[in-house]
Amino acid sequence: MQDTVAKSTASGVLFASWMNNHFNAMRPIKFYLTILTLGSTLLVTGCSDPWCWPFDCDSSSSGVETTPSPVVATATTSPETETENSGTVATVTTGTTATDFDLSRATFLHTDVSGWAQTTTLSVELSASQICLNYDKTNSWPSVAIDHTSGTRKINVNANPWVFVNRGGQWYGGTFEWLVVGNQCRSKSTVNGDHIKQAPLTNWAPSVGEELYFMMAGLSRFGTISNVQERSQPVKVIWQ
Repeated sequence: MQDTVAKSTASGVLFASWMNNHFNAMRPIKFYLTILTLGSTLLVTGCSDPWCWPFDCDSSSSGVETTPSPVVATATTSPETETENSGTVATVTTGTTATDFDLSRATFLHTDVSGWAQTTTLSVELSASQICLNYDKTNSWPSVAIDHTSGTRKINVNANPWVFVNRGGQWYGGTFEWLVVGNQCRSKSTVNGDHIKQAPLTNWAPSVGEELYFMMAGLSRFGTISNVQERSQPVKVIWQ
């Protein structure tokens, strides 16, 4: 009997020792699994700070700003002077009244039209290659037939565009083109002294940023060719 008890006791000790060694070897694995589970839970909950879990994480604890920043709307306004974009004609200036430019102080290199009635309103547009002088009399002012520069035919004209240039503190105004009925646009190269053909503007050429005034009038380049004694207001344009 004593031998049996001794054997049983010895077996029990050996089994207990085996169990203890087995589970001690499993402890690192269990610890690793516990850490892995905790980390996964933190990621799922969106917490960046481990001390906030398992409690609710807010912007103050996680460091993540959850409230979106307000969108600030910025108003855009059309500039007074616009440049040409993608081949379109851009409005340069409009609506300048006659009082902004005193015609009586200008020296007229062609017919003095300062006393003519203002019967139309002018707006000016510049593009990369053209100047357009928009007014509502282009189809109503009567036309006069004159010789084309080629000398081969006649053309019907009814208006002369004017440009006023400041030279040495004095404003000089001259016509630079003939406009046919219904035509309001010409090449920008026509705004030049070789089209005005009168001193002191014979060699003048506009510079970028130069302040000019434009005006539309009935035929007024030569006193012998006329139709109506009417004009528009002068319009200020910064050349470009």
